[in-house]
Amino acid sequence: MSKSLLFSIMLHVVAVSAALLSSPFDHRKKMDFGEVIKVSLKSMSDIQKAPEPAPISVPQPKLQDDALEIPLDDPRTVKTKKEVKKPEEKPKPPEEKKQETSAATPTTQPSEKEIETKTTDVGQMFAGAIVHSNTFDYPYWYDQAFSKIKSNMRNTVSSDSPLICKVYFEVIQSGRLITFKVVESSGIPQFDDACVSAIERSAPFPPLPRSFQEEILGISLPFSTATFEN
Repeated sequence: MSKSLLFSIMLHVVAVSAALLSSPFDHRKKMDFGEVIKVSLKSMSDIQKAPEPAPISVPQPKLQDDALEIPLDDPRTVKTKKEVKKPEEKPKPPEEKKQETSAATPTTQPSEKEIETKTTDVGQMFAGAIVHSNTFDYPYWYDQAFSKIKSNMRNTVSSDSPLICKVYFEVIQSGRLITFKVVESSGIPQFDDACVSAIERSAPFPPLPRSFQEEILGISLPFSTATFEN
């Protein structure tokens, strides 16, 4: 063997010997048995059952001898309430209608009255004239208005029998004519037109008296061929 190989072997033997000598031979780690929990195994038959708690007896209240026994209703049965009949109400007697007086019910149309002046006397042209107001009583106004109408009458119709045409017209406070119409025809259109034209040409009429409270005055004026010449 060569010296180098021998030297190597010796060196390894020394190193191994030194390692073995420096550590103990027992490599097992010591355990502390104080930390180990001891457990013992037993079968289910060896385990005794825990004692059951003793039943608690509750004293029952004693019923007196004279106590009434209250029957319990069967919950399956439902009691219906008895209907209480209400007393029948007697029909009230019909109220008596109050008699309405003519003063309580105002009339829709003003009352009418016949005009009495010298221009409406019997035999005059405007005899039978009617005013549609019971508060207008001014003869002088009628005379002025009717005289004006008579002067504007232009009759071009001749007839053996007298013709009568009645015209209704309305006048306001200022005397202005606001409406006029034939309410009773003579049967001759030409004579009816002449009567209407006489009233139309006479407008405006004299103003109504200030003491007259109504705003409109209505008059029905008849025209007769028997009371004037052509």
